[in-house]
Amino acid sequence: MNQVITDVNILYGEDLIEKSEHSVLVKDGVIRKVVPRDELPKDIPTSSASGLYMIPGLIDLHVHLMWDGSLNPVETQEKECYEQKIIRAVANCQRYLRHGITTIRDVGSINDISLQVAQGVKRGIIDGPNLIASGKTLTMTGGHDPFWARFLDGTTDALKATREQVYKGARVIKVSATGGVYGRDEGESVLNAELTYEELKTICEVAHQFGLKVASHAIGRDGILNSIKAGVDSIEHGHFLDEELIQMMEDRNIAWVPTLFTYQQNSYASGIPSYAQKKAKEIVEIHEHAFKNYFNRDILIGCGTDAGAPCVVHPSILDELLVMQRIVFNNKEVLKTATSNAGKILGRKIGQIKEGYVADFTLVKQNPLKDLNNVKNVKCVYKNGELVSNHL
Repeated sequence: MNQVITDVNILYGEDLIEKSEHSVLVKDGVIRKVVPRDELPKDIPTSSASGLYMIPGLIDLHVHLMWDGSLNPVETQEKECYEQKIIRAVANCQRYLRHGITTIRDVGSINDISLQVAQGVKRGIIDGPNLIASGKTLTMTGGHDPFWARFLDGTTDALKATREQVYKGARVIKVSATGGVYGRDEGESVLNAELTYEELKTICEVAHQFGLKVASHAIGRDGILNSIKAGVDSIEHGHFLDEELIQMMEDRNIAWVPTLFTYQQNSYASGIPSYAQKKAKEIVEIHEHAFKNYFNRDILIGCGTDAGAPCVVHPSILDELLVMQRIVFNNKEVLKTATSNAGKILGRKIGQIKEGYVADFTLVKQNPLKDLNNVKNVKCVYKNGELVSNHL
């Protein structure tokens, strides 16, 4: 299918360059040409965007479709039967497209349900964004996120566990290299390294053998260091990053998905489990300090929300972007974390309005580079070149 969208203002390419009154030719789900309006191709169906802004479809690199974003999502899950869990995951998935979010990465799911939801989207059974799912998290016995963990101990078990997730259809491997804030009310510290360097190295080697990236939940320094040395592709959270670790990430081309908003919610929202609130309050300022200090370093920073976690609803991508903007005061670089940066982190030709890229884009009323809040005024959403949500 060929089509031309004309009379549109574009945020073009990797650096979101503003181009006024352009036309975009889409063929077979791919952007083929971006040209000024007066160079419009002939004999191809056109639709006028009437001066709207075309931005890349947004990308959230860190969600949990199984969780409901309530004060205590684990408590909700414990009350639901297996079938209700599936229904919730599907319903949460379907919320993203109408908000202009065309790709999400689910990094933790009970019984690999997210892998089946991803298949449902791919096969056209359900509507939803492109879903890159890990299924179960690879975790030490008793480690972080036990409710959707594949427990492992030792390198032989790490090898088997990774192969299991590959076999089940995981498109990313998620590991817990440290403890976390929310999940277990005792016996877990954000500073503790959980999976060993040797276990992590084995996981990375197997995942990379099958062309999959490894995302590492890593808050404390020791776990971050183990993850970097082992060869992970992204550090998720990364509160205790420092100069030495950042330099190592630069040298190894390792990305950072900070997920700032979720920890701020954990630190002050009334009704959050007290153990989680206490831990969050101890590290939220450390997190902001790291983000401010290292935002402009030579590493890819991607937008991830932890959507589904306590008081982080599906979707929460604007909340995450606004927290970033408050800290670094740079709309363009912040928006890149959810567009071109995120596409690069995934290793896919998405996240850019540019020739040769997948035609995932959103039409919004006003320029998000002037005010990031403008990303919420969605008029049309296109996925693979097809109009999938229309608010005109």
